[in-house]
Amino acid sequence: MKPLVALAFFVFQTAVAVAQSDVIGVYLTWQRDPTTTMTVNWVNLYENTPATVWYRDGKEAEWRSATGTRGVASESTLQVRRVELTGLKPDTLHEFVLVEKPGAEARGVRRFRTLPATMSRPLRFVAGGDMMHNREYVDTMNKRAAELDPDFAILGGDLAYANDVDASRWVDWIQSWSENARGKDGRAIPMIVGIGNHEVKSGFNGQIPDDASYFYSLFALPQNRSYYALDAGDYLSVVMLDSGHTHQVAGPQAEWLGQALAGRAGQRFVFPVYHWPAYGTTKGEAGNLPCEHPRSVEIRNQWIPHFEKHGVSAVFENDHHNYKRTHPLRGHQRDDANGITYLGDGAWGVATRSVPKDAWYLAYAEPRRHLFHVTLNLDGTIKAEAVSGSGKVFDGVTLTKPRTTPVAP
Repeated sequence: MKPLVALAFFVFQTAVAVAQSDVIGVYLTWQRDPTTTMTVNWVNLYENTPATVWYRDGKEAEWRSATGTRGVASESTLQVRRVELTGLKPDTLHEFVLVEKPGAEARGVRRFRTLPATMSRPLRFVAGGDMMHNREYVDTMNKRAAELDPDFAILGGDLAYANDVDASRWVDWIQSWSENARGKDGRAIPMIVGIGNHEVKSGFNGQIPDDASYFYSLFALPQNRSYYALDAGDYLSVVMLDSGHTHQVAGPQAEWLGQALAGRAGQRFVFPVYHWPAYGTTKGEAGNLPCEHPRSVEIRNQWIPHFEKHGVSAVFENDHHNYKRTHPLRGHQRDDANGITYLGDGAWGVATRSVPKDAWYLAYAEPRRHLFHVTLNLDGTIKAEAVSGSGKVFDGVTLTKPRTTPVAP
């Protein structure tokens, strides 16, 4: 047990009741349909606290309650409470409070919005990864994300840099998101999360789910694994992949990917997201470009043929701690007419590295902390802007095709 966490537990464990101020942090995720459900997660230090959420939509007077699960984060004393709310109204602002039944003057009210059932308005999200080398960096970028007031966030791994051993880093990460990632009117921003190597013991790749016990205990994932698809209506699918951290790139995951993309042919927007990049900006081997790293080659061999066969809107990559936007690519070469754009490279809240000057696949790259602000428009176009910690938009691209056109091999 970490000394800081153990001391805090000793001090607070005799408390009679849990007040709103005793909650370490609240974060929202989805296990199923983002238009009619929301999973409310929170962490505190009290072993006997209930897992109850009172909620209503913004126009209702009466509160309803739902009860979920009680657990712990790995081997720490961090208490994880999780309640999935179902049967919600799409594209509706909801209010919720934790633990205590609200009275006429409810205290500690939080808010969230479900996604629309049909795409009747533009949809906006933020995306990035490699989030927290230190609290200052992650606080700054989380505040920038909140200022953009997105519908949700896609976070592509290396979240807290806890390496499955450091509970205090997860506390910092959860607190930062809970306090700073609030949009208009204090609305909590839901997240769709992926796994990276720093969710795994010692920061290694090629491990098993048991070696990422904090990640799997803090997040209830669709399909109960680190690769999954989350669908909103007939307009959006986020396909989250595990780039060799607790599941192998090849084999069952690659087979599932082909089936998942084939089954989503009718979706307007489809975004694969993963941690290690197929077209990176650093970590090359033996003088080769980063894209010739063995893991990048494996991803290109196992996953990208599925992207190109079935068509995807764009791909989000991470891990290399820089900003990058590739040329449209197909068949491992530039193809402006039918190629896929890869966006990365995971520099939300980390020290940056350097970028290659002679990488044929890069349209623009620089070592800068950033997040992506993405707008899905009603006409099928996608506007992706790179936003720095200071709030400056320093690069961007508009993808004019609803989805990359599948081309027969």
